[in-house]
Amino acid sequence: MNNDSIAIEAATDGACSGNPGPGGWGGLIIFDDNSELEIGGSEQNTTNNRMELTAAIKTLEKLKTYKLKENFKLKTDSKYVIEGYTKWIINWKRNGWKTSTGKSVQNLDLWQKIDQLRIDGLIMEFVKGHSGDKQNDRVDKIATNYSKGISIVIKSQEEESSVDLFETNGPADIQKLLSRNELMQKFAEKKYLLSSLELSDLLCKENELKIKKYLLFEWRNWRFIPKDKKYWIIEKKEF
Repeated sequence: MNNDSIAIEAATDGACSGNPGPGGWGGLIIFDDNSELEIGGSEQNTTNNRMELTAAIKTLEKLKTYKLKENFKLKTDSKYVIEGYTKWIINWKRNGWKTSTGKSVQNLDLWQKIDQLRIDGLIMEFVKGHSGDKQNDRVDKIATNYSKGISIVIKSQEEESSVDLFETNGPADIQKLLSRNELMQKFAEKKYLLSSLELSDLLCKENELKIKKYLLFEWRNWRFIPKDKKYWIIEKKEF
C-alpha cells in the first residue's frame, strides 16, 4: 500500500482456547490498490468476548490513520460487538455506564475504549462465522493461531505477501509430522489446556479411544495428561 491508499473494508475476529483461557484476536484491512494489512495479538487469560472487542478496538485504532471510503464496513461475526457498539452503549452511558438493572457493565474498560474510537459513517456488518467468507476465515485463522500460540506470518505495511510458517515445500507426510511436533512443542511450553476435540484434531484421530476415556497416554516424544476429565496438558517426555 502507499500513502494515498484508501481503506475500503475491514474484518475482525476473536478466539479463546477455553472461556476463560488463552485468547487471540485478528484484524484485516483491505485497500483500494488491492493491498492488505493484517494485525493480531494474544492474551494469556481472557474471554472470547474480550478478544472480539479487542480485535475491533485494535482495528479501529489502525483505521484512524487512513482515509476510508464512504459507507466503510467493518465485518465481524460477533453480535455482541455489533449490538454493544450500535445500541447498548447509548443506554449504558445514559445510566452512568450501568446496565438497566444497575449492575456494572461487563468489559467496561473495552466498551469505553471502543466508544472513544468511533468513526463517523462506519458501518458494522454481521457475517456468519465459518460460512466461507474469505475475510472472516482469515481473521478467524489469525485469532485462533494467536490463541493457541501457533506461529503465523501476517501481512504488514512493510510485507505485502504472507505464508504460514508451516506451509513450506517438502514431502507432505513429513511436513505434516513436523508441523504436529512443532505445535505440541508450543502447547507444552505455554502449558495450554486443550479440549478432547482439539487434541484429537492435532493427533489426526490417533489414540481417539484413549482421548474419549481421558486416559493418560504417550505418542512419540510427548505425554498427554487428562485434567479434570475436561482438558488435556501436553508434556515432553524425558529420555
